[in-house]
Amino acid sequence: MKYFTLAVCLLISLCGFSQSELKGEIKNDINEPIAGATIYLEELQKGTTTNFEGVYNLKDIPPGIWTVTIRMLGYQTKKAKLEFTSNSVVEYNTILQDDYGNLDEVVISASRNPEYLSEIPASVTVVNSGKLQEFSTFTSNINEILAYTVPGLAVSTGTFSNWGQTLRGRSLLVMVDGIPQSTPLRNGQLGIKSINPNDIKRVEVIKGATSIFGNGGNGGFINYITKDPNTSEKFSGTSNVWGTSQLSETEDAFGYGVYQSLTGQLNKFNYYVSGSFEQTGNKYDANGVPLLPTYGLDNTKIYSTYAKLEYLLSENQKLTLNGNLYKSLQDSPFIPVFADIQVLNEEGDYSLEPGYGIDGSIPGEQPTGSQLINGRLKYNLNSIFSGTTDFVTDLYYSKAESIFFYSDKFENGGQSVVNSEKYGLRPNFNTRINSYGNSEISLIYGLDLLKDRTNQGLLDGRLWVPNIELMSFAPYLQTTLKLDHRWVFKAGLRYDDLKMNIADYNTLPYSPKGDGNFNPSVSVQGGELAFDNLAFNLGLRYIEHQEFIPYISYSQGFSIADLGSILRSATAESIENIQLEPAVTNNYEFGFISNFNNLRVEAVWYYSTSNLGTGVVFSDELNSFVPSEQPQKIYGGELAINYSFPNNKLFLGATYSYVEGLKHPEGEENNLSYVGGDVISAPKFTANITWRPIEDLSTSLNVIHLGDRNRFDPFQDAEGNFVFRHTEFPVKGYTLVNLSATYEIKNNLGISLGINNLLNEFYLPARSQWAAPLRSFTVAGEGANARLGLTYNF
Repeated sequence: MKYFTLAVCLLISLCGFSQSELKGEIKNDINEPIAGATIYLEELQKGTTTNFEGVYNLKDIPPGIWTVTIRMLGYQTKKAKLEFTSNSVVEYNTILQDDYGNLDEVVISASRNPEYLSEIPASVTVVNSGKLQEFSTFTSNINEILAYTVPGLAVSTGTFSNWGQTLRGRSLLVMVDGIPQSTPLRNGQLGIKSINPNDIKRVEVIKGATSIFGNGGNGGFINYITKDPNTSEKFSGTSNVWGTSQLSETEDAFGYGVYQSLTGQLNKFNYYVSGSFEQTGNKYDANGVPLLPTYGLDNTKIYSTYAKLEYLLSENQKLTLNGNLYKSLQDSPFIPVFADIQVLNEEGDYSLEPGYGIDGSIPGEQPTGSQLINGRLKYNLNSIFSGTTDFVTDLYYSKAESIFFYSDKFENGGQSVVNSEKYGLRPNFNTRINSYGNSEISLIYGLDLLKDRTNQGLLDGRLWVPNIELMSFAPYLQTTLKLDHRWVFKAGLRYDDLKMNIADYNTLPYSPKGDGNFNPSVSVQGGELAFDNLAFNLGLRYIEHQEFIPYISYSQGFSIADLGSILRSATAESIENIQLEPAVTNNYEFGFISNFNNLRVEAVWYYSTSNLGTGVVFSDELNSFVPSEQPQKIYGGELAINYSFPNNKLFLGATYSYVEGLKHPEGEENNLSYVGGDVISAPKFTANITWRPIEDLSTSLNVIHLGDRNRFDPFQDAEGNFVFRHTEFPVKGYTLVNLSATYEIKNNLGISLGINNLLNEFYLPARSQWAAPLRSFTVAGEGANARLGLTYNF
């Protein structure tokens, strides 16, 4: 027995000394290192990951011929048979090819960690860099780009504001690299325009109520993922210049823009910096009439800068500093003439003449627009706790200033400005638990800390919305379980604890209808408001067959109604007497993705309920805005179809979105009425045809069709006139056609031409119709206009 034990120990010792080592470097097809790629020996069930420089090292490999598998999200998996002899060092370097098909887009926003779109049990739309580049040939308005490319998102308003551009009939949260851009404490509805499209790598739109990021995302959220440095060159960049003009009216209609980016690698530093300037000209409708300048895009200067700096601290540590400035100022030579609306009878027949601009100026009026500043310091630490966990934390700062148009609804007139300043800290862990058999478990957990200070005043110093200071504390946990490479189960929860301190203030005399009937000023004693909410989400997806990948999910979201709108029209003398509670949304949905060679089909059905409306409504009786207290039921569906011909020269795509909403008084579930147009969009259809007859030429035809939505009846006001209520006005549909073409003159030089509203259709955007009772928002759509651009890469 003694000799047997000695022999075993000797054998073990010899095996230990005879173990080998595997090392190498993993890069992509443009010679950039790939961080986080998995290197796995299948037969031995052991592996490692690459560091930030794409380098890996795996030790203690016994002699033999083993299968080495290299995996990375967004790249094609590669396998190789390698032979290991005693005490050898095997070096295996390889290049992974991109695998960015529609089915396998990589998404990080859905759970704060990279994962395949096809494995997420939720509805997600990714607008990738190719699609952004295609649509940027005819517009730099990101609102319009997203309206064409995101099913479920309402059509663009045709103005700078995104009021009414809801997602599935609910409010949405806008972020840049996860930094919130929306101002939910006093929602100015300007958040979608937060960054230049040229600086966006992709847009991730997570649809449906979500507990991932908290307050404001009842309908989902839009996350702009910014571009990363190019680490394959020390110095490279892109130069863009473009000009724009109206085709229906050319007088003073010329505009232009320039954009420059520089990127590269200097030792351990990676960098990306850019800057742009755009000057728009006059804007006219299809008949050559100047557009209503309220919230307009005419005669606007747009400044944008962006920078991202990365520094490799060690093989598993990286520091990233990034930020952007986006500033838009409209200084129009026109003054508004508001819309004229007449409701002719109780059947609801009406005449509607849109507002327009006439030459003139308002004494003392300052340029309108917004300025957004974002800054973020991010720290990555990978492969801690025996290689099971990655840690990332970021500290961010965001400041927004939005100046609105001159309004006579204030006593003696004035311009209001929303000021918002945010500070946030977000430590986040991603832990992978050892797999058992064919199962994989991962946990994502962390904490969101946010401080938000918001107010709204007039440029002359009068305060309209008091100083509100929000402190938010929100721990969260998301878990993913993959079973037998067939099922993906996700579950998560988030607890939000919010406290708001409101300063003492006096309400401003204000006439919401602009009829000279000013609400009296009220002295309101400030105080503290506190809310807390626990939200859950569950989802299951079947992923074995790409021909049918179905999912079912349940998710919750919550938001606080536009607090600023409520406070500025308060009639109570103390904050304690203002009854306010968060709107909690429950979202149920079922959907599937099917991929048949060159055909991809995605369909989604959803149903959501909320204890309250997710915004504010106008009360004719109180002559002010109040919280929407009526529970809502919203339902709808989305369909997206894409087909690529085998020769890769012709691509077809189409989407259809339908949403409807009902509300009822508390306790009267059978007393149903339709929800207004500021929440519910009319049906939307889009179609896209891209043709590449030769390698250097690409042409695209894009169509968007808005259907009708006529759900409301007029009523008689105190004077006996028939009128429609605020936001409850019929919407008549319209169809727009856009054409674009790009041609590569050389490998690094290209020219593009885009024509918007090719058929010069006269139309009223949806918001111009459902907001018609306000008269100041009814602007005609822009007539035919063109954009000619030149791009140089070096």
